[in-house]
Amino acid sequence: MEKDEILKKSREENKNRDFVEAEVLNRANAIALAVGVMVCGVVSILRGLLTEKGTEPAVWTVMFGMMSAGMLVKFVKLRRRHELLLGLLYLGFCVFFFALYLRDLLGMA
Repeated sequence: MEKDEILKKSREENKNRDFVEAEVLNRANAIALAVGVMVCGVVSILRGLLTEKGTEPAVWTVMFGMMSAGMLVKFVKLRRRHELLLGLLYLGFCVFFFALYLRDLLGMA
């Protein structure tokens, strides 16, 4: 394949894609997840300080659910084993905190 053919094929494959925008979205998502973890931590610490109930399982259920979904989608698209392992780990945490949430909600504590 000649250089011109390779360039033409590459242009056709990458039509209507803005790589700068994709990179900005990736960075924004990473920052959003980090901020989400910090907010969950602050909410849990405040709940622990202001009440005697300890951590807030509902916020961690949502956070780990989002993190799990992100990692599992990345695994499906990229087939990287570490993303599958992290996705399953985060899913386990999500299920754990959901069980704690249900326990609190149903007054079984």
